[in-house]
Amino acid sequence: MRRLALSVFTACGLALLSACSGGTGIGSGSSTKITAVVFTNGSAAVNAFFVAPGGTAPVAVDAVGTDNGTLVYGQTFTWTARFVNPKTDPPSIATYTTGVAPSTFKTCAAPPATQPAVPLLEPGAVTASAGGYVGYSLLTSGFPVSGVYVGAVPGVTAPYCLVLTAVHAVDGTVGTVTVVVSANP
Repeated sequence: MRRLALSVFTACGLALLSACSGGTGIGSGSSTKITAVVFTNGSAAVNAFFVAPGGTAPVAVDAVGTDNGTLVYGQTFTWTARFVNPKTDPPSIATYTTGVAPSTFKTCAAPPATQPAVPLLEPGAVTASAGGYVGYSLLTSGFPVSGVYVGAVPGVTAPYCLVLTAVHAVDGTVGTVTVVVSANP
């Protein structure tokens, strides 16, 4: 298990490894306190997610809490999403990397003039307002879950970026991650 935690952090260059020494590196969901939020694609931590406009499947975004470098699974978060504005958002949100080393840094495109609500999805019966993704429905606002699905926003022309914010349901620790919607990120 420790090897898994180290490979997750090593793959992303997160400076949390030193906190893992002396412990297992993975905690259980019984902890009610976390110190940071890491976003994963199911196997490794990532700092940006990519989804194609007009695609048939949204991208899954999972959050995992950490407590001083130890992964704490089983935590839940409330989620919100909005468009990224590269003129006002910090570079940690408004830029992303593509490719393998050496990676290319890119800046998010300006958001559309009219910014509709960004639908956050969960598996379930399709609803008309779920962006047409078959097998998904809108996530109930304020309902804490460990992960969400996000796709292209209906009626908005790509490319653009979204920022997802996950707030830990117990102690309020906040994490953000960028979702890039583009045919060619």
